[in-house]
Amino acid sequence: MEWIEKWFPRTGKCAIEGIRLAVLNSILLGGGGTVVFLLFEAVELFRKSGIPIPLPVWLVMVLLIMPYYVLMFQYGKAFGVLSSSKRPVAGFAVGLLGQLPSVLLLAVSIDVELYRYISSHVWRALFTMMLMIVLVAPVMVGLGSLDNNDKGNVKNN
Repeated sequence: MEWIEKWFPRTGKCAIEGIRLAVLNSILLGGGGTVVFLLFEAVELFRKSGIPIPLPVWLVMVLLIMPYYVLMFQYGKAFGVLSSSKRPVAGFAVGLLGQLPSVLLLAVSIDVELYRYISSHVWRALFTMMLMIVLVAPVMVGLGSLDNNDKGNVKNN
């Protein structure tokens, strides 16, 4: 967790923190996306060999995507503490800028017609999860930036 925290906001400026989030998002998409793709392709190989096994979409959702949303919320919360602008738009702007790698990955996979090269079941699952990440993650960052609950940081006198 410590290596992720070094990517968390430090300045409170939308553009800088949005780019920092985009870099973090690229790293997470590269690693997590590779794991998910290989897992789904392995399941597809089992299916082709005659073993009726479902795609482990629930497993990916619980082990990768839900923690990713929590991380996006925490990133937004850290940004909200540092940001001098207390307008809700600032956190959502950071979230949108940080999701540019996800949008680009989705656009490239559609443009190169990735669905032609992989199973339709795998494509539908991957496309749905990527679309969900593109739509929900900026909202999580924005909501995190609005969270003013600092009960954990209050000193008892």
